[in-house]
Amino acid sequence: MRELQVNTLEGGVLTVRVQATTTIGELKRMLLKKKQTNRIERRILKAEVLNRIERRILKAEVLVGGALVQSDYQPLAAVGLLDAEFEVTVVYSRKEVVAATKETIYSKGFVQVNIPASLVEISARAFALCDQVVRVAIPESVTAIGEDAFKWCTSLVSITIPESVTEVGEGAFAECSSLESITIPDSVTALAARAFKGCKSLVSITIPESVTDVGEGAFAECSSLESITIPDSVTALGARAFKGCKSLVSITIPESVTNVGEGAFAECSSLESVTIPESLALGNRAFYNCSRLRRNTLPKSISRYWEVFF
Repeated sequence: MRELQVNTLEGGVLTVRVQATTTIGELKRMLLKKKQTNRIERRILKAEVLNRIERRILKAEVLVGGALVQSDYQPLAAVGLLDAEFEVTVVYSRKEVVAATKETIYSKGFVQVNIPASLVEISARAFALCDQVVRVAIPESVTAIGEDAFKWCTSLVSITIPESVTEVGEGAFAECSSLESITIPDSVTALAARAFKGCKSLVSITIPESVTDVGEGAFAECSSLESITIPDSVTALGARAFKGCKSLVSITIPESVTNVGEGAFAECSSLESVTIPESLALGNRAFYNCSRLRRNTLPKSISRYWEVFF
């Protein structure tokens, strides 16, 4: 058993204990583990790489004297890796695959999916129930994301929707329980029903000023959602739009909103403060079971307290 010094592209040095019979594949697994636990690397790497789920799509390649070692089955001694005159370097990257539907990636394990640049629309249920998808890169060619396209992609951590997209279908990202961040472009004019329902890891969301309607249950059961920015462009919040957002403490509804649907903020158990227009029409049970919200926080013009709270 001996110590092997391995350089990283970030300027660090990793030390692993190996034998002459240790294979390249075994070395790669050691280096991946080091990547995840080494304190120096933690300071260098961005937080996104250290995410517990994103680690699944991390891969390591080994270079000896600047040349890539191709076979995982070769022992270290056979490729001269233990020879002091050769510099050993590890290169980390993500496992990526180009795919338009989930059928293409079943044998690939956890991956980042790169949508083909020729695709105009991501079809309905294209990746539904596919827990292998950790990241998605959507090209500018895409203009629409179909109904339930990524529903139940429970390993999906983050996604950026390009400016080319104008339509996000019903339930497109519903039940993506690991989704921590989402960027919605100004090109989107409406958030369809259940678009992000059940995204339990989503902490904050900014609705762009292009959106006029937040659909039924669009962010329902997003239990970690702490803040929402609703722009002046929005005129309606659908029924149960934010139902069950249990971490939401306050909400400001702009003057542009004229209708809040039934149960829109029902069961938001942490909600303490609401700023809403005097003339707003509130649906039945709009604040049902919001146990911390006091009636005197609503405008005096709202006289239907019983229907709003119960």
